[in-house]
Amino acid sequence: MKSIGKYGEYRVLACLLERDIETYQAININQPDFDLTSILRKDKVVRIQVKSTELHNKATNNSIARIEKDYDFLVVVIFEGEGKSRFFIMSKSEVMKEKGNNKQLGVTQLHNKESQVKDCLLKYENKWETIINA
Repeated sequence: MKSIGKYGEYRVLACLLERDIETYQAININQPDFDLTSILRKDKVVRIQVKSTELHNKATNNSIARIEKDYDFLVVVIFEGEGKSRFFIMSKSEVMKEKGNNKQLGVTQLHNKESQVKDCLLKYENKWETIINA
C-alpha cells in the first residue's frame, strides 16, 4: 500500500475521534517523536506514535524501529487486506517491555508459511481504554 504510514495515522485519528477523544495531527517540525496529540481532559494531553505495516508482504518478520522516541502511547496498525485493519495499543513502558533486549519490536511472523501477528501483541488488540483512561 502506498502511503501506508499516513493511512495508519488517519485510521487511528478516526478511531479516537469516534470515541470522543479530541485528537490532532502533531506538527513534525516541533513534535518529531509522535504523530498524534490527544486531549483527554483539561489537564491531560497525551502523545501517540503510530506505526503501520501490512501483514502479508515480502517480510517474514515485520519489526518496528525507532520506538525509543518520546511519546506516551504506541498504536501499531496492521493491515490484513480488503480494508481490514487491526489495532494494537500500548503504553511506552509496555512497548519497551515487549521489545526486551531486541533492537526492534517484532510485530508479525511467518508460521507454517502463513503471516500472523505475534502472540505477544494479541493482549493489546483494540485496547483503546489504555489511552482513554490515561
